[in-house]
Amino acid sequence: MLPDTDFLINTIYPAATAAYLVMNVPTPPLSLPSGFQMVGLLKADPQSAAHAMALAHPDQQRIANVVVAESSIFGLVLYNQAASTALIAIRGTKTVWDWIEDMDAVPVSYLADSSAGQVHMGFQLVYEHICRSATDLLENGCKGAQRILVTGHSLGAAVAVLCGFDIVHRMKLGVIPELHTFAGPRVAAPDFANNFKAAIKTCERVVNFMDVVPQVPVPPLYEQVGQEVAVKGGFKPLDVTYAHHLTTYLSGLQKLIQPAPGPAAPAAQGVQPAVGP
Repeated sequence: MLPDTDFLINTIYPAATAAYLVMNVPTPPLSLPSGFQMVGLLKADPQSAAHAMALAHPDQQRIANVVVAESSIFGLVLYNQAASTALIAIRGTKTVWDWIEDMDAVPVSYLADSSAGQVHMGFQLVYEHICRSATDLLENGCKGAQRILVTGHSLGAAVAVLCGFDIVHRMKLGVIPELHTFAGPRVAAPDFANNFKAAIKTCERVVNFMDVVPQVPVPPLYEQVGQEVAVKGGFKPLDVTYAHHLTTYLSGLQKLIQPAPGPAAPAAQGVQPAVGP
């Protein structure tokens, strides 16, 4: 099935961008998706993550520590009352290399229910910091929601997977969320991936050509979930981060909707076609 490119560009991308913009200035001018209003900010709660952090080796805490050190704000929740649609957007980090080197954590049991399978410990520790905030904003700020969208870029896309499953498994809002993410790494061990796929049917991952982040951590310990939407936003051989930028992903999506060039008109008999600039 072809992706709804207009939806990704005009609804999901602005939300993912806004998740970064609120990091250090909680109320900046935001270009939100049409019809959506901000319900509140996703804020880190170290106390809710304290138990899980205490069980982790210091090396396995580094990803969470990097994200929290940048800002206690992890994104935002939006609501479109007319469409009864909630949208939760989770940020990544300012610099991908601050956390991508810490991708070798062994899988650990999903905290809310060990029978659900195993996930990447570093990403789970990040989600533990915001699960209370996400629950409060969705349950109390988006009452009556008939549709829940979840997005994130980079590390935020990995956390979005855990958040989406948590909405089904623990929040029990009566709505199966839809995930639409950008540049997400692998977060699920095979057993968790199977349970995720059974619970959430709509999950699309936008992946730019030559972006290294969606290729880590490597299988077979981890695997991706959802349907890949491949784009070619561009890359620079001497700048490996360029292919990972959210704006590069927007360029790739825009290329999907550009009309294909029509067939060239046949040259008149006896006249060579022009070859000018």
